[in-house]
Amino acid sequence: MKNSFVLLLCALAFCASSSYAAADKTLISAREAILSGSVSPQDVLLKYSEAVKKTNAGPVLGEYAYALAYAGLGEAALTSIDRALIAEPLHPEIRFCLSEIFNAAGLESASDDISAAAPAWLKGKQIKLPKLGVPAPAGDFEAAAASINMLMAQRRYAQAAVQYDRLCEGNQAEPRCHVGYALALERLGAYKAAAAEASKNLALYKDPEPQAITKAFIDDLARRPPLKLSSVDKPTLKGRYLLFTGGSLNRADDRTLYSFSTRVGKFLSERIDVSASAAINGGNELSDYNGLTLGAVGRYNTPLSFVPLNLTLAAKGERVPAPEKNFTFLLSPGLSYFIKDSSIDLFFDVAINGPYSGSVTMSLGYTIYFGVGK
Repeated sequence: MKNSFVLLLCALAFCASSSYAAADKTLISAREAILSGSVSPQDVLLKYSEAVKKTNAGPVLGEYAYALAYAGLGEAALTSIDRALIAEPLHPEIRFCLSEIFNAAGLESASDDISAAAPAWLKGKQIKLPKLGVPAPAGDFEAAAASINMLMAQRRYAQAAVQYDRLCEGNQAEPRCHVGYALALERLGAYKAAAAEASKNLALYKDPEPQAITKAFIDDLARRPPLKLSSVDKPTLKGRYLLFTGGSLNRADDRTLYSFSTRVGKFLSERIDVSASAAINGGNELSDYNGLTLGAVGRYNTPLSFVPLNLTLAAKGERVPAPEKNFTFLLSPGLSYFIKDSSIDLFFDVAINGPYSGSVTMSLGYTIYFGVGK
């Protein structure tokens, strides 16, 4: 079993390095295809589909959205650009793709508001996106507005803005439509376009109070400076080191069992890290089960698009204190909340074999990340 775990860690390391090399090659191939002008939009999209399978990086999701728009798939493009914005809302390359998609969808004013410089990989070439025929949401006004409000609650502001644009075309006399549209644009940083949309309400509202609120909102938008774009919001993990400290408390047979643990390791890629771990176990009635645990861990993480959390899955091999069968193999799913150079981690250790086979232990801890990413 020990040899199997060593082989597992080696496999993880190999997959990490090979998958990122492959990601670079597939992304370069996709860019070359869209720049050539001789490759069909559908074939360009197929190449980008391969590239996006390799990584959840926001800029790549933004390029994938751009490729979807290039192929005329407006709704899919909006879904992908929202995923990119949730991952890295101020990345200039993502904002460029958003601006181009908005322009193709007919939101020229908002596109001008949020425009960003073209990324270097475009090499100064102009790629014209086709007009995107995104339909209005289905149902009457109440049903349509409710569906767009759901998008807003999920932070899918790009899709919400285009949906509001379509809804307001047929509901020019409905103040709530213009308010919702203005709020979606405001969330995206399109302040001038949001103010213009909010201004349409001044002629529709009759009561002084809502007019005053709308006027205050427009004045506030006018004072806001343009968004400051940055591509360094999300620190790179690849090549950095980690230090985890945490523990767990459990009740069993009227006794409190505890474990204080730490691990030190390094990220082989943005998604995979390997580390050495140690823990002190105590509280067991039999002293043979108390003492030092030593092991090795390989952990994979991937961001969840709908919440600011990363899903993690680890494989662990550990020597634990016990009268016999000291080696145990564990699987450890969990969640991590990243805070710049650290994270709060919750995970569940499921023992596959060994003296605690079948047991599930919940642990909570804190990880700091140091060193320079690659």
